[in-house]
Amino acid sequence: MNKLIKLSSAVTYNNNRIKSDKISLENFVTTDNILQNKAGITLATNLPPQGSTMPAFKTNNILVANIRPYLKKIWFANRNGGCSADVLVFDVKKDFYPKYVYYSMYRDDFFSHMMRGSKGTKMPRGDKNQILDFLLPNYDIHTQQKIASVLSSLDSKIELNNRINNELEAMAKILYDYWFVQFDFPDANGKPYKTNGGKMVWNKELKKEIPEGWASKNLNYFGDFKNGINYDPSIAGDTIANIINVRNISSSSLFIQKSTLDQICLQGDNVQKYLVSNDDILIARSGIPGATRLMFEYNENTIYCGFIIRFRVSNPVYKNYLFFSIKNIEKASTAKSAGTIMQNINQESLNRLIVIDPKDHLIDKFNEFISPIFNKMNNINNENQQLSSLRDWLLPMLMNGQVKVKDTVEETLLIAAEEKVKYHS
Repeated sequence: MNKLIKLSSAVTYNNNRIKSDKISLENFVTTDNILQNKAGITLATNLPPQGSTMPAFKTNNILVANIRPYLKKIWFANRNGGCSADVLVFDVKKDFYPKYVYYSMYRDDFFSHMMRGSKGTKMPRGDKNQILDFLLPNYDIHTQQKIASVLSSLDSKIELNNRINNELEAMAKILYDYWFVQFDFPDANGKPYKTNGGKMVWNKELKKEIPEGWASKNLNYFGDFKNGINYDPSIAGDTIANIINVRNISSSSLFIQKSTLDQICLQGDNVQKYLVSNDDILIARSGIPGATRLMFEYNENTIYCGFIIRFRVSNPVYKNYLFFSIKNIEKASTAKSAGTIMQNINQESLNRLIVIDPKDHLIDKFNEFISPIFNKMNNINNENQQLSSLRDWLLPMLMNGQVKVKDTVEETLLIAAEEKVKYHS
């Protein structure tokens, strides 16, 4: 094991400032758009007030959310920008490789260290001085680069997969919009319906024209809603269950990832009451923009918490269509003022939602296009989980010297220093 040094030997806090007129949604970072569980960042939803200044960051800085450190929010900056005051910005000193320091802080024990020094109960904040006491191995710069290279190669593949999934998701959304918002689905001759003169009729409930022969229905016509379980984690039961929490449906993926779920022990009858299935759509009651997800793969003994409403679709054929319909309502709702129906969600408000009921044959045709896209996205998500597991498995062993990186390109990248380590992908 190499000598350990304090984080303060490798980084300093960046105290530079930037004006709000230099900031856009693409380069503004807050504790809200740094994703939990070290998943990077997403696009900001709001800009800082005009005429204000804020902390600045630059490429190769390390950003860490300092509110509720247990959420593990960290990002390696690949651009210049500005951030909110509760985001810590670390400058890496010249004798250290930035990506190596980032991976040293990426470890779970860094966030545990932050929590040990945090202050407050509801919204704990890390202590800036105590954070710098975190210990990391003091490798030479060449070894730092080799360690970072191995881990970065895995993250690069994950990032590429995420871009592919974003494109696939965009394709699915465009198809839904083209067919069920613009009403240019293929007509009997395979041509866009509305553009080619398809007959439209006024629908008084929706207050717009829809294709002739289509109807409008309340959402509860297609299935039923049920609130999740409210439970006391201190009271153990006799059955282990996977629990879906709001954080599991507020990520960027359309699907709930099985590997991200926590496990709890409950009484067996409670587990049976709140089981989810592949035909369920899960909606966050907190009104998080876009927080509607599919339970894509069956996972035995999986339930959902009380901050989520389950929508069980009676006819599974309609599930994909209704999923996009709800997300389309969410999109329209978040563009309006606060207090709209999808920002104050309960069963009553969901029951009142009105959606279009297209012809059955068109739903079947829609599924022919959407199902392969969803299957591909889910396979990519599963691959990313394997890559993430491999990275997280390697990270501590690379840091403590149990596994080393060879210099020779022709040889295997990794060797074990103390014992032979094998990984089967």
